[in-house]
Amino acid sequence: MAANVSQSEADFNCPVCCDLFKDPVVLLCGHSFCKFCLQEWWRQSRLQSCPVCKEIFPMPQPPRNLALRNLSDALRRERSHQTASGSEELCSVHGEKLKLFCLDDRQLICLICRDAKQHKKHNCVPVNEAAEDHRKQLKINLMYLRSKLGVFKQEKLTCDQMASHIKLQTQQTEKSIREEFQELYQFLRAEEASRMDALKNEAIFKSQAVNQRIVKINAVISSLTDTIKTIEEELKAQDISFMQRMKTTLERSQSKLPEPETPSNTLIDEAKHLGNLQYSVWRKMKNIIQYTPVTLDPNTGSRALTVSQHLTCVTLSDKHHSFPNNPERKSQTDILGYEGFSSGKHSWDVEVGKVDPYWAVGVASRTNVWAIYLCPCTNVMREEPSDGICKFYKDVIPQKVRVHLDYTQGLLSFIDLDRQTPVHTIQRSFTETVFPYFRRHARILPAEVKIRVQK
Repeated sequence: MAANVSQSEADFNCPVCCDLFKDPVVLLCGHSFCKFCLQEWWRQSRLQSCPVCKEIFPMPQPPRNLALRNLSDALRRERSHQTASGSEELCSVHGEKLKLFCLDDRQLICLICRDAKQHKKHNCVPVNEAAEDHRKQLKINLMYLRSKLGVFKQEKLTCDQMASHIKLQTQQTEKSIREEFQELYQFLRAEEASRMDALKNEAIFKSQAVNQRIVKINAVISSLTDTIKTIEEELKAQDISFMQRMKTTLERSQSKLPEPETPSNTLIDEAKHLGNLQYSVWRKMKNIIQYTPVTLDPNTGSRALTVSQHLTCVTLSDKHHSFPNNPERKSQTDILGYEGFSSGKHSWDVEVGKVDPYWAVGVASRTNVWAIYLCPCTNVMREEPSDGICKFYKDVIPQKVRVHLDYTQGLLSFIDLDRQTPVHTIQRSFTETVFPYFRRHARILPAEVKIRVQK
């Protein structure tokens, strides 16, 4: 029997307590455990899963493994027999069997050591009792270590999710950057083509005008050349012939053509095409781009929210996204702005309630929220935290809200943009950085951009 039992003693150890099986039970996956160890594992993890393969089994009473119990009991008896045969170690001082354990010195002793001066006043217990107590403590420590292992495995899973999400974010952000610059390239190419066309049209128009003037001048030059040649021939004629044609020749020599005047504005207007070219294009570019004073931070958005590509609009999603559980991420349906404020005055305009009647706007720190929200059940606006209530009639619930933060004075004001009337004011003493706060649905409205040249 000893030969059969000792072939692999590790096979008879419970994976949880690492000791010989006691009343073993078996799960459908084939793994066996002590009945007590399995129940304790299920109690701490709150899941009826296998401690080895993590497969879940909804079975409150797993069947007993009788064959394994018999083998474990046989091995246990074999060990007891070896102990009874004197295989245990002897006291190095007295040569007696080590039957006691000194709790003060935490060492094995014999009966003579107990009565000796060194251990006489110490607490000593039988070896089997001490072993049982220490096994219990080790089992508790082992279960704690396994629990800690589970925590670290969960953290590794979170980090793996973050690594995958970083790759996805990189791809999406790179795509968005390329699209944004493609729009700018398209505008610049169109603007370049427009200005080149204007230059070519001006060149054609002015070239045609100059060419027409050249044709006219060439005609005058040809006429004058012929007249001069004729007069020169008359000067060489005989006196009688010369005098006979004198009247005609004099009339021909008296030119009535006005002096030619070079026309102005004939050359290409280079200053018009090149003067402050880049500034003019940039000024025109502001008509196609928008500036929003607040940029939403997707890393703080709840898994139930969808953020637009330009990070200016958030809506409630039909399904939850598989975002990693990073510390900045908000629960429920909240999201924060990217830039935080710790001084000064700041304001931003938000469109709310157009898609979802339940909304909230304000500011938030990492732990607190100061905002107003619309309760859809009563159609009443309330303050969060609920120190007070702002009531409105149904026909004056704001659709566009301006949030104005005066951090230094501790004032958070809300204004109805459509009616230009105050909605509510929250007075708090801010002591930490706060961020723009939104719930469920919000669209950040672009701010008006003005360009002024200081002379």
